[in-house]
Order: sequence, then structure tokens, then C-alpha cells
Amino acid sequence: MSGFSIRNPYFIVVICLALMVIGVTSLARMPVDLFPSINLPEVVVATFYSGMPPQDIETDITDPLERFFTLASGIDHMESRSLLGVSIIKVYFQAGTNADADVTQLSNLALADLKRLPPGTLPPVVLKFDASSLPVCLVTLKGEGLNETQLHDIGQFTIRNQIAVVKGAEIPPPFGGNIARSWCTSTRTSWPPANSAPWTSSAL
Repeated sequence: MSGFSIRNPYFIVVICLALMVIGVTSLARMPVDLFPSINLPEVVVATFYSGMPPQDIETDITDPLERFFTLASGIDHMESRSLLGVSIIKVYFQAGTNADADVTQLSNLALADLKRLPPGTLPPVVLKFDASSLPVCLVTLKGEGLNETQLHDIGQFTIRNQIAVVKGAEIPPPFGGNIARSWCTSTRTSWPPANSAPWTSSAL
């Protein structure tokens, strides 16, 4: 190959120039998408029971729903988190399955299993998950001298309502551990509460 290149230098130069022109043209015409379409079907099922401890959430809500979701077709694997008052189950489907059909399957199964869950459990929220659903900000409440009920009320009825009016914000109900309440949102804001404990916000 090196001998051929030495004997035909102009031909090699033309080939290199052609490749360079094709590369630059392709790069200039390549579409740019902040959230490209990725066909990796994933469905998130969130079930709420206010005040229930994580251990009971896992035993009474998460495990029964996971067992019932195995009836759906095309499931690759499942992941779950049991937090204070909320069960979050992520169901990953095999590539190529229809995301809308996957949501319909899990919605029907979740509603069918609702009667087996503890009385007072809210109907599960079933959402299709993609790159546009990723949170860009995590707001965390921390209060000295405030109990969990007071923190929950501040987050649920005051801060959440103020952030909800921001354009483009999508805010799920607050959830979190024993000493902090947190939720995900698609915007960042500040809120100076009067006569209340300090709180912090941090971007993901």
C-alpha cells in the first residue's frame, strides 16, 4: 500500500480531499437534538401511601406490584425503591417493544392489583420514562426543630405550589427519608420562608 501511494501521490491526495469534504459536509448537515429519541422502553410506576414506613412500603406495596408486573410481556428487568410513603418501580422492557403499549399493560395490571394493596393506597401513577423525564434539579428540605409532618406540609402545600407556576416545571409529590423531604423538578428556584427553618437546594 505504501508503494502504491508513493507511485500515485496525486490520486492519494484527491482521495484525502474527497474524504475531508464528505466529512465536513456530513458534520454540517448532522441534526442536533438535546434529547434524541432512544428506543429503550422504560416505565415508572409510583404508588403513594402517606406516612407508611419504607419497610411496610416494600412488603405491602412494592413486592406485590412487582410480582403482578411479571405477567406483562416483553419485560427485561425491574428495579424498585421503597421510600417513606412512596413505592417507585422502574420496569425495563426489551428493545423494540412499543412504549405506549407497555404503559397500558402496566396501568391495567396496577389497577387490577390495587384491591390487594392496603386500604387507603392511592391509585398507582404509571409514566413512560425517557430522556426528557430526567430531573435537572433536586430540592431538599431540612428543618431544625420541625417534625416530618411539618416538613411535609411546607413542601407539599407551600414550596411545591410556588415552583409549580414556573414555566416548564413538572413536580411530583414530595418524598424522602426520615430527616429530609425531597422531590425532583425541572427548574431551579429559591424560596425565603418567613419564620421557618432553613432549607437548601442543589442542582443535580
